[in-house]
Amino acid sequence: MPTFLDVLPRNVAAERARRGWLQKDLAQRLGWGGTKVSELETGARRVQIDELGPLCKALGVPLWKLAEGTDPAELEALGLTPPR
Repeated sequence: MPTFLDVLPRNVAAERARRGWLQKDLAQRLGWGGTKVSELETGARRVQIDELGPLCKALGVPLWKLAEGTDPAELEALGLTPPR
C-alpha cells in the first residue's frame, strides 16, 4: 500500500490543478521560489513537516485530504482519518 509520502505529490498536483493554478501560482501563495513546487509534485523533493500547514492553507484543504490513497493503517497511525 502507498505511504503518505508516496501519495502526497500527486494529491498536491491534483488539488492545484483543480483550482486551475500553475505551479508558480501555488509557489507564490506559499512564498516559495524557483522549482520547489515542481520538485514536490514530481517526488524529487520531500515535503518538510513545517511546510504541511502552509501547504494545506494555500490549497484550502485539510491534511487528510492530501493523504487520500495512503495505506489505511498508516493514516490511522498518523491520526489522519477523515471525519465520518
